[in-house]
Amino acid sequence: MYNVLIVDDEPVIREGLKSLIPWEDYGFRVIDTASDGRTAFEMYKKYSIDLMIVDIRMPGMDGLTLIQQIRSQDSDIHFIILSGYADFEYAQKAITANVTGYLLKPVDEDELAGYLENLKKRIDQIKAASQFQGEDDTQKEETFLLKILEDPAFIRDPAFQDEASQLQLDWKLYRLLLMDISTKQSLSDSQLTEIKKITASALESQKAVVFSYKRQIGILLNERLGDEESRRRLSNMLEDGVSQHKIICSLSDVFTDIAGIGEAYKEVKYLLDHQFFYPPQPMLLKETAPLFSKKDDEVQEDGKEFPVHLFTEKVYYAIDLVNEEGVKDVLKDAARTMVTLNFSEERIKKNFMKLFTMVLSKCSSMKPEMQPIITDLMSQIAEIEQKNNLHQLIGLLDSSFQKLIENLDSGDQTIQIKKLVDFIHRNYQEHLKLESLAGLFNYNSAYLGKLFKNHTGEYFNTYLDQVRIENAKHLLSSGLKVYQVAERVGYTNVDYFHNKFKKYVGLSPSVYRKTKRK
Repeated sequence: MYNVLIVDDEPVIREGLKSLIPWEDYGFRVIDTASDGRTAFEMYKKYSIDLMIVDIRMPGMDGLTLIQQIRSQDSDIHFIILSGYADFEYAQKAITANVTGYLLKPVDEDELAGYLENLKKRIDQIKAASQFQGEDDTQKEETFLLKILEDPAFIRDPAFQDEASQLQLDWKLYRLLLMDISTKQSLSDSQLTEIKKITASALESQKAVVFSYKRQIGILLNERLGDEESRRRLSNMLEDGVSQHKIICSLSDVFTDIAGIGEAYKEVKYLLDHQFFYPPQPMLLKETAPLFSKKDDEVQEDGKEFPVHLFTEKVYYAIDLVNEEGVKDVLKDAARTMVTLNFSEERIKKNFMKLFTMVLSKCSSMKPEMQPIITDLMSQIAEIEQKNNLHQLIGLLDSSFQKLIENLDSGDQTIQIKKLVDFIHRNYQEHLKLESLAGLFNYNSAYLGKLFKNHTGEYFNTYLDQVRIENAKHLLSSGLKVYQVAERVGYTNVDYFHNKFKKYVGLSPSVYRKTKRK
C-alpha cells in the first residue's frame, strides 16, 4: 500500500476525499489529513508519504509553497493539486516540475481513480527497477520470500527452484518464526526497519533470513528447535535484541521445502492473531493449548448472550462471603463460558467491563462504607482494554475484587457456617440457593446442608424462609401492602408467600397486617 496525505483547509473536502473512493482497491491508503501547509510539512517529516493531494489555496503556507519546500529536499514524492476553477490555469503554470495531476473541485471520482491507477503502475515500476539494483544477498533473500508470500503462484514458476538455489535457500529443513511487537502506537516504517536490523544482528551467528511483512518481523530459520531449551534461548536472544519493546513470537512446525513457507505463515499468523486466548508465554506453537478450550461442535448460537447478571451475582456473593478462591473461580468460569460461545476478544473485554462495573455498583449500593475503595477501583476499567491475553485480564479483575475482600470487616466470621448464616440475614431478599452457595464455600451442597442443619437446627430452605418471614412481619407492621412485602423479602409469587407466611405465623399476611395496624 502507498501512503496518501490529504491537505485542504475545508473539513468537508478532506473527509469527502477520504470516503470518495475505495483507496485500498487502488493500492493506496489515506494515513492522515492536514488543514494547512505547515501542518502538512510536519506530517511529511513524520510519515513515509508517497502521494500528497494538496489544495492550491490555504491560509498560512499555501499549496504551492508547500510543494516547493518539499521538492527542495525530496524528488520522489508525488503530488496531485486541488483547485477551484478560477485558480486552475494559475496552478498549471506555477507548477511545472513533476506533478502527477490537477483536479478541479468538486473532484470527479473517475478522474481521481484514473490518476491513482496510473500512479500505482508508475511507482511499482520505479520500485521494481531499483529493487535489485545494488541489492545485497540479504535484501535479495528477503525479496524472494516476500514474492512467495504475496504471490502463492510464484512457487509454480519454472525459475522458482533455480532462484532458491542461487540464493542458497535450498535447505534441508525450515521453521518460520513470526514476531509481533506490542506497542501503544503503530510502528513507523523507520522503526520497523530498525527493529529488523537489530533482529538480524542478534541472529548473525545463525543461518536465518529476517524480513518484515504486514507490520511484523518474520524469521526463516534453518534450525529444528526441537526442545524447549533451544526455543527459550532463541526467545531470550530476540527479547534482549529488541529490549525496548515487548514481543511475542509464534513458531511454525518444521517443513522441508521452501515452497511451504506460505502455509507456515498462515499457521504462525493464526497463532499471533489469537494470542489473547493463550496463556502468556514468549513463543506460541501449534500444540500450545489455549487457556480455555472448547469442543469443535460448541459454536456460538445466533443471538446467544453472556449471562452477565448471573455472574455478577456469583462474584458479589463470593466477595461478601470473603471467599478469595471463589472470586477467581467465578471469573474463570465466566471466561470459559464466553470462549465456549466463541466470542471475539473485543466482545469478551466488553462483557468483562460490564461485569466489573456491575459488581462494583452492587457493592456500592450494598456496602456504602466501601465507597472510597470502589471509586478507586472504578478507574481501572480502562486497563481491561489494554490486556494482551485472557490470563492477564482475569488477573486484573481478580486483583481488583481481592482489594474489596481485604477491606471487608468480617468480624467473628471465621467459621464458614457463621459466614453463611450472616450472609443469609443480609441477603435474604436475593435468589439464594444452597447449591450455588456451596460452590463458593468449596463444599458439596449435601455436606454443606448437613453442616448448616447441625449448626442452626434447621434445613437451609427452612431457615431462609424463617428469616424472610420475620422480616416480612416487620414490613407488614409498617403498613406496606402484601405484594410489596412479598417482593422485598424475596418471593416473586404472592400466593406462595401467602402460604409460607400462614404456615409459620398461623395467620395470613393481610390478617396479620390488620392486627398490627389496630
